[in-house]
Amino acid sequence: MDAREAQILTIAEIVHESVAMNDAALAVDFDEARFRAQLVVAKADAAGLVDVVIAAARVLDRLGPLGTEPTGGYGEAMLALAHRLDDLGFEPV
Repeated sequence: MDAREAQILTIAEIVHESVAMNDAALAVDFDEARFRAQLVVAKADAAGLVDVVIAAARVLDRLGPLGTEPTGGYGEAMLALAHRLDDLGFEPV
């Protein structure tokens, strides 16, 4: 696998975790949403995707600590993360 294919797979993993995060929030499972957001932060950080890391960290901030209700604006933060992922863009293999 070349570097380009590896990058595409990494981005796909990050997108998958982001979708799972959103699904968990819609199901009112905020601890699962926090877990998935942490995975997005970790994977994006390892890939050097600073804008995605910042956006996902903002989601974590809005979701708040484990076992609590999130603060206002977590939906907006999730949407901003989706926009950062969309900004990545790439040509298919």
